[in-house]
Amino acid sequence: MTSSLHHAIRLTTASAIALGGLVTLGTSAHAASVAVPYECRTWVQGNTHPVYDYARGFDVSVPASVRAGKKFKATYDPDPITAFAEYNQIVNDVRIAYRIPDGAKVHKVRLTGGSGLGDSDVRVQVKGRDIVVSASGPFQGGVEFDLPTLKVTYKAPKTAGPLNFVSGGSGYEDPGFYWYRYQPILDEWGPFECFPDPAKPEAVLASTQVKKHK
Repeated sequence: MTSSLHHAIRLTTASAIALGGLVTLGTSAHAASVAVPYECRTWVQGNTHPVYDYARGFDVSVPASVRAGKKFKATYDPDPITAFAEYNQIVNDVRIAYRIPDGAKVHKVRLTGGSGLGDSDVRVQVKGRDIVVSASGPFQGGVEFDLPTLKVTYKAPKTAGPLNFVSGGSGYEDPGFYWYRYQPILDEWGPFECFPDPAKPEAVLASTQVKKHK
């Protein structure tokens, strides 16, 4: 391996450690949002490299309580994204997954808002235990964009108890946050893949209390 190539790879991974991921791979602060810590990796010349201390913020709104078996609405608003251009010159296929609360049933999903999305094909899909919002891009590194707000109508479970709303994804093959980027230093494309960090406490984005009919 040449010294210049080794230096490029070291920068790619070490910068994520030194700058805390939030700066390197991009997020904007949101006072009302809850940060989800992710376990992440990227690919360099066919090999995986960890990206440390990466988190994304979400503002999720739900009713304080709902009746068992009744419909209610939840709103998921992700923080805007600004990809760090030096290592993410072009970003495609951005995805965010939200976990369907245990026992709840999805009745309807829709997207609203968003900005800086250009001609992206924007979609929302129910995939197994998750609802996935995606935007095809392309997005330019260093330029902020904001994925749409997801609005879901759920049917509450028939049993009483707390209903927690958390980020989706369970592994690199089932990511909770993802994009496919062009890395200009090495002149190559590769994925950036994340899922909620199992070594850290689960970040509850919102919670509602399911109550039985009296």
